[in-house]
Amino acid sequence: MGVFTYEAEHVSPIAPARLYKAIFLDSSNVFPKALPNFIQSEELIEGDGGPGSIKKLTLAEGLGYVKQKVDARDVENYVYNHSVIEGSALSESVEKISNEYKLVPSPDGGTIVKSTTKYYTKGDAQLTEEFVKGNKERSAGIAKGIEEFLLANPDYN
Repeated sequence: MGVFTYEAEHVSPIAPARLYKAIFLDSSNVFPKALPNFIQSEELIEGDGGPGSIKKLTLAEGLGYVKQKVDARDVENYVYNHSVIEGSALSESVEKISNEYKLVPSPDGGTIVKSTTKYYTKGDAQLTEEFVKGNKERSAGIAKGIEEFLLANPDYN
């Protein structure tokens, strides 16, 4: 098994507590509203939402589903880690994808989202640039969709 890692930073105008809640604590309500062309629903199928819990995201028609296992959740420090363990986000060569997020307050009242993604490949499989690029683009699109939703809905807390 190989492990391929990439790190990224994203600057958001949304305050950390509000962004963390929307993405990691209330995602079953926010994702279908903010990303209707990508995520139809999210359901907790095992656990209470904390570490060890399993969530299933049903994607838009034709895109399949994704199961995620919550690895860590630290609300006070805005840390959330999960692994994609099943579904259409994986390929024939990828066993799982681990995502680690840390939200850091920025000086302007927004957030710096620091993320580390680790792809665990099967055997000696290599990742194609297209696969990684596609995942990066999806992540950026999700972030943008959630930010636009929060900016358009200032009463959402």
